[in-house]
Amino acid sequence: MREILVEKIIPKKSSLIEFLIYDKQEHNLQVSYKRGKHAGKVITYKNFPQDSFDLVITSKSQGRALLRELKRYKKEQASFFSFFTNLFSNNKKVPY
Repeated sequence: MREILVEKIIPKKSSLIEFLIYDKQEHNLQVSYKRGKHAGKVITYKNFPQDSFDLVITSKSQGRALLRELKRYKKEQASFFSFFTNLFSNNKKVPY
């Protein structure tokens, strides 16, 4: 049995997404946008969770689900990096 490592999805009814490519090994998501701020661009999101990708592709509204998961993804990324920034800063407040 051969495992699929890269998956390309072309939503038929989405007005936001042209296509999605998810690399299961690297956990990278590439999104080609039809409209909006990134219209005509392909944006790569590194370390994008597999469960979030599965949620997006099984959703009735893939564009809306993608925006919701990207918001959550960016919030998690920011909190992860802010923890280490606070940990290694010269600030006298100790995070633990």
